[in-house]
Amino acid sequence: MQYNFPMIKDMTTDLKLIKKRKKKNIIRLIYVGDYVVVKRFIKTSLFPDMRRIWRYEDQSLRRLSGLPVPKTYGYVKRKITGGKEILYVREFLEGKPVKRFYLEDMDLLAKLMVQIHKRGVITRDPIIENFIRTSDNKVLFIDFGRSLLVNPKNPMLLTYIGKELSRLMCHAFFEDRQLNIRFQNVYFHHMQPNRLQRLIIEKVYGFWHRRFKSKYKHVAD
Repeated sequence: MQYNFPMIKDMTTDLKLIKKRKKKNIIRLIYVGDYVVVKRFIKTSLFPDMRRIWRYEDQSLRRLSGLPVPKTYGYVKRKITGGKEILYVREFLEGKPVKRFYLEDMDLLAKLMVQIHKRGVITRDPIIENFIRTSDNKVLFIDFGRSLLVNPKNPMLLTYIGKELSRLMCHAFFEDRQLNIRFQNVYFHHMQPNRLQRLIIEKVYGFWHRRFKSKYKHVAD
């Protein structure tokens, strides 16, 4: 498959399909090129609709500009025979999928999550599959398709952070208490919440952690 993207001036790239999923009237395809990741959405009828993944990911990455996250190149919509096509394009970052985390990863990971959260972005999907390890051994989060944007001054951000940290414990640390303790120590050191703010985050964390743990029953290696 070959595309020339209007959001990337004078750039034509060959793309390799790596994932395809069809749900009801929506086909989702993910392609990878030398420099870009392309998420292609094909809607064959008006309803049921879908969450506008392309818009949320684009907005989140624009807000996070300057941090170690992919660059966003925007999206285009167009009508095609029998439906509508949306193409979203972001930067492809080199790295290998993270298989497991180690204690030495926690400092950089916690600092990264603090930077993301301080800008009012909640990833909502911090599963281990969405992290990569770069050649210089840094850990990056790369998929913001389910992200949520919140005003950094909105007190509700604290509840979203609590839920996000519980997802990390279950879906990225796999209930490894040592990893989680190290992560949270560094996270709260750099986040610097006051006593009440930290209490809210921890209460929400505990509530969702119990729910996620009972549902998925992850066991540490």
